[in-house]
Amino acid sequence: MPYLVCYKCDVYYEVTEEEVMEFTHCECGEELIYFENLEDSYSDGEEEHLYEALNEAEGTYLDLDKEINIEDNPQGRETISNGTSFTQEKATQYRKVQEKGQLVSYTGVILFIISLFALIGTLNLFYGLMTLAGVFLGVYGNSIHEKGKVEGYSWQKGDEGEKIVASHLNTLPRDYFVYNDVQLPGKGGNIDHIVIGPTGIFVIETKNYSGTYRIKDKQWLYQKQGKWVDLKRNPGSQVRRNTVDLIKFLNDKAIPTKGTWITSLVALNCPNFRVLETPQNYKVLLPETVPKYIIHQKKVSDMNLLGRAALELEPLCVELSLAR
Repeated sequence: MPYLVCYKCDVYYEVTEEEVMEFTHCECGEELIYFENLEDSYSDGEEEHLYEALNEAEGTYLDLDKEINIEDNPQGRETISNGTSFTQEKATQYRKVQEKGQLVSYTGVILFIISLFALIGTLNLFYGLMTLAGVFLGVYGNSIHEKGKVEGYSWQKGDEGEKIVASHLNTLPRDYFVYNDVQLPGKGGNIDHIVIGPTGIFVIETKNYSGTYRIKDKQWLYQKQGKWVDLKRNPGSQVRRNTVDLIKFLNDKAIPTKGTWITSLVALNCPNFRVLETPQNYKVLLPETVPKYIIHQKKVSDMNLLGRAALELEPLCVELSLAR
């Protein structure tokens, strides 16, 4: 669905192909700009934009006077948890499936051994049936364990990756707030991490991959059996979709963004990847380089907006890392 965007009013219009020709200007008189996808209307955050004056946020979180220093390590940081993340829940779910499979398998092995010795000593048909039941339980339990191992592998890797990135984000200076596992209202998926600080808002998608990957702008390729295969549902598309969802959420709360102070990042924990062509709408970084990248961006001019965004996101995250 095409979109017409007015940067002056900070609004967009969802239109049909026929309506594109009818509507050329916004109600304010500004010329509307056409975009095939809404996410294309948001840039990287390299240019500086002016923001509309808003009332001061209730309880500003951020300290403008504090010098940003990556060595200001978070001795005073604390983590507030509210349950477990979606990835943790899925990883735990499949871990329990594996444990259940092991228990059934061990039970089958024990039953088989006991019944076999009893069968040899008595030649009783009952113990023969118990021996077969032991074999069945052993095979069935092993199949449950293997299924849980295969299906839970990606979730367990994902949980491990999110914890790695969260630990690196906790090295950010005191005036940055880290929101882990954010669930926006009405959205099916979650956002792995959102960081709010003097240099803006950062939406972070974490991936813990094995193998070999190459990134060419929007295209992600991975090596399979000596050939390069296109990764259809790639992290870049996912982080941009999450960023657009966050922008819509903040705009609905009367917090203008214009997209330039919200940056999309993919934290890729992978032993072998290379960016062949830098993506236009997001950055791909190693987890350990994410904090340094964040603090070296330009400072945002309107801290009240960041304070308001921080207030809105606080109840939506599973875990919040901050300094009192």
